[in-house]
Amino acid sequence: MSSGRLVVIPPLSPRAHLTRPRRLPFPFGTSNVALFKLGRHCLWHGLRSIGLDAGGVLVPAYHHGSEIEVLRVAGLDLRFYDVTDSLEPNVDELTDSDLDGVRALYLIHYLGFPQNAGKWRRWCDDRGLLLIEDVAQGWLGNSDGRPLGAYGDVSIFCLYKQLGVPDGGALATTGDVSSVATRSLGVGRLFRRHAAWASSRSAALARLTPPHVDRPKEAIADAEFRLGDPWTPPSGATNYLLPRLCHPAVAEMRRDNYRYLADRLGDLIAPGFDGLPEGASPFAFPIAVGAKDSVYHGLIDRRMLVQDLWAVPHPSLTGDFPRSARLRQTVIALPVHQDLRRVDLDHIVRAVRSATSNG
Repeated sequence: MSSGRLVVIPPLSPRAHLTRPRRLPFPFGTSNVALFKLGRHCLWHGLRSIGLDAGGVLVPAYHHGSEIEVLRVAGLDLRFYDVTDSLEPNVDELTDSDLDGVRALYLIHYLGFPQNAGKWRRWCDDRGLLLIEDVAQGWLGNSDGRPLGAYGDVSIFCLYKQLGVPDGGALATTGDVSSVATRSLGVGRLFRRHAAWASSRSAALARLTPPHVDRPKEAIADAEFRLGDPWTPPSGATNYLLPRLCHPAVAEMRRDNYRYLADRLGDLIAPGFDGLPEGASPFAFPIAVGAKDSVYHGLIDRRMLVQDLWAVPHPSLTGDFPRSARLRQTVIALPVHQDLRRVDLDHIVRAVRSATSNG
């Protein structure tokens, strides 16, 4: 039994359509929760729901870029901070002038690794600030017995990064929000998720899959940063499949896969991502390599559609942020999702060792 083409975003098995639905965990079942197509759309509505339309926001220099674009479009003043070695906000380097006019702190749970949200909730409360929790990569995770996102005035989640649904973002807010958009079926996105599953199970199908197109990083980043239509809802397929895919074992299966890779690739784990917290629901397994471009393309050639994690920052970023820059220059994200088999994990290990020895 061989491994096919492996992806970071979980694929969708046909069995999902026959599974009985389950009750969804936090933030579902709480008040003031809304669903949209993407997490960035949730952030846009979340800012509106709490009246955050002016003033400064402390945001990390290590970011995807789409969240920064939303904050910029909302008219907010971006105050960038670097991360610490443990990926927390490095507020010790901020001066009094950096905090002048600031209204909120933006906190990212990187790759589903829980930040100390309780600590940052208290930090914000002491200064009269709002807290925005970005759980785009960590839905189903928890910290100190509380779900990630439970501390934020606004919290956003990307559901498709943990489950094989075609799309979907969730917003939890202390404000008031409602969606007025119509629903789409999402047939095309549904097909692509199923195709990814079939390709992961067959090396022959993987060879028939269209090859990876290597576009300039700046062009890819520009397309990924765009807000799009924030009123776009999740597809009907997502609404149908979400309670059928979300079972209690998902987070533990991801942790098990992470530990399996960590035992075999521990020397390559990116800084800040060793010592997997028990409550984490990891989005990916991050390795840090010197010859990043060479290793990245070597893994693509070995049937692994890995992610060149956040290589290009949002163009509004200015200044010197050495830790964030080092992460951008070195980190590649590998799959750890719950649909991986042992043969897939072993293929990942062999591919990484081969690509890094040749890189």
